Amino acid sequence: MVELHPVSALPWYARADYPILLRLFSDPDKLPMTYDAWLQRAEQVENQLQRAGLAVARIRIRPVPFAAWCRERNISPDQAARLTFANETARSFPARH
Repeated sequence: MVELHPVSALPWYARADYPILLRLFSDPDKLPMTYDAWLQRAEQVENQLQRAGLAVARIRIRPVPFAAWCRERNISPDQAARLTFANETARSFPARH
């Protein structure tokens, strides 16, 4: 029997995409203004999840595909959309044990 471990999907951004994404997101105020500040916070969250025994999947959010994904669903490119996108993408990965 294959044992499934909980996976926590984290939206992840590339340094070059970060300023573009901040302009795209409808709630840029929920994220740090600089990539370095965001990265530090994201790595802290990732470490906390891993210490809690969760596997973490970094899900890259790129401007063009994410904007298209939001348009297809007629949803705002906000925090809820980022988390939904990350979780849907993580579920498409093969299960690890």
